[in-house]
Amino acid sequence: MKKKYEPKKTDENSSKQTRLSRQLTQIYQDNEGRLPDMRKIKIKKSRSAFKTFFVILLLGGLLSAAAWAGFFLMPNDKKFSEDQINLTISGPKNVTAGTTTTYKISYENNQGLTLTKATLNAQYPKGFVFLSSDPVSKNSGHTEWNLDKIGPYKKKEITIVGLTYGSLGQKQSWRVFLTYQPDNFGSELQKASISDVAIDKSPYSLAVSGPSKTIVGNASEYTFTIKKEDNSGINKLELKPSWPQNFFITSSSPALSKDNKWIIDPNKINTSTPLVANNWTFKIIGKFSNSTLDAGDISGSLFTTVNNIAFALADAKATTELTQNDLDFNLAINGSLANFSSQPGDSLNVTLSLKNQSANDLKNASLKLTLDAPSVKKQSLLDWPKLEDKFDGDVRGIQISNNLRRGEITWNKNKIPSLAKINKNQEISLDIRLPIKNNSVFNLSDLNTSSQIMALAEVSFKDPDGVSHTYSSNQIIITVNSDLKFETRDSISLSGSGQKHQITWVLTNNFHPLKNLTLSADVYGDVKVEPASPAPAGEIKFDPASKKIIWTIPEMPEGVDVLALPITITLNNVNPTQELLVSKTHIQADDTVTGEKLDFMGDEIKLR
Repeated sequence: MKKKYEPKKTDENSSKQTRLSRQLTQIYQDNEGRLPDMRKIKIKKSRSAFKTFFVILLLGGLLSAAAWAGFFLMPNDKKFSEDQINLTISGPKNVTAGTTTTYKISYENNQGLTLTKATLNAQYPKGFVFLSSDPVSKNSGHTEWNLDKIGPYKKKEITIVGLTYGSLGQKQSWRVFLTYQPDNFGSELQKASISDVAIDKSPYSLAVSGPSKTIVGNASEYTFTIKKEDNSGINKLELKPSWPQNFFITSSSPALSKDNKWIIDPNKINTSTPLVANNWTFKIIGKFSNSTLDAGDISGSLFTTVNNIAFALADAKATTELTQNDLDFNLAINGSLANFSSQPGDSLNVTLSLKNQSANDLKNASLKLTLDAPSVKKQSLLDWPKLEDKFDGDVRGIQISNNLRRGEITWNKNKIPSLAKINKNQEISLDIRLPIKNNSVFNLSDLNTSSQIMALAEVSFKDPDGVSHTYSSNQIIITVNSDLKFETRDSISLSGSGQKHQITWVLTNNFHPLKNLTLSADVYGDVKVEPASPAPAGEIKFDPASKKIIWTIPEMPEGVDVLALPITITLNNVNPTQELLVSKTHIQADDTVTGEKLDFMGDEIKLR
């Protein structure tokens, strides 16, 4: 077998080198066929792109770290610190109410950069009345100052002058806010400061004095004394006396205002409130009626009002021990011994009852009933010509004021013989009836001030020693509400096998304006209900599921004396056992003058 020829490795390598030499000669020889001297060529080693990027990143990080280290560790006036911003409020911490006070707001930049867009806002205590400031504020409420720029290491202040009011012992707070932007920041920052102030003294004192003991039913006098203790900016004072429910005032000096207060101008001498050595004196006379209490407190509160806020300046009271008398003497009206409400046209059924519980007989006793009622042109709201009194007591009319008239009925032994001598444990009782006028005989719309009737009775007698005594009964105040009336009208016609009812709900009102009126009633049977749409006032709704009619009226003002709502109710089939078509109507309304809620029921509609 012939052996295959295999070239030697040395021959193969020699051939490859020859080819490589030719290729290099072609690359590096010039146009004239010369080759460069390879010994003179320098060969430079290259790095990869990744290694280059890593080196740059590392160097950048080292440089940044060095920069931040220099920023934090090396001294630098341009570094911002909130702790270097100071904001303080200085001024009195304890104040006499109503006196002039001065407060200073200091702001300071303790660093080497500028604060820009600087604004200061102040929130005053509720009782602070601004008078002036330096510099002048930029807004009408005197609560904001435009500071613009606060330079490096600058300190400035704002001075504010005003009157500080408050209740005695009350704490209030000043709150100020500094808004700014450091010149190397892109957002605003804020600094706040709070300072408390307390009202620890009043420029006026109040004292109340009265008897330490009194017999129930006897007149007792109480004195209220205001004394000026210090100067202040207060130019109006209000003194409000308070008394328990079983005490009633018979007179006051000077006369109390409509809301039972005395108004004082401390800077003006007034004949009705005499000023003697900076003192003002006020008096009330009244009586305690029978009750289970063994003592009564008569108190007073002195206050001033600023920005519609009342601040109490002083309080005082006098406590009187009550001793029960030997008479059981009571006044009842319409069965009530306490206050109640009524309406024009109603009658007052008055009962006086007296029982001698003493150990002795009473001689020459007399009874007096006093009724104070609103009036117009000296005509009382009470219908005195229609008085019913079987003992025919003596009646006297007294005009107390333009809007108040008093009626007095007096009975003595000539009218009631048993009053000549009331034996021990003997009882005497009398009844009278007196109507309140209605709109048909009296123009109720002219009564635009008072809507109350005050009733009080007195008994006078002599004890066995000939000493005269006068005791009072309990007082009753009758609030006369609006004369709102309701009427249901029903007209019936046949409708197939059923009935058609043309119903009208009628409201009449001649006295006080009303609001929040609601009328509601239930409808019975197989019916179709069609209220008038739109309603003459307010909104009318009928719920077919509950079969309830509801009429709501926001207000019935003065001048609107009638509102009538037509409602058509068709009874599809008459059920012989059905007696009612519509239930009693529930009427509710708010009296805008007395503030009381009227709530009563109107007639139902029966099937005929």
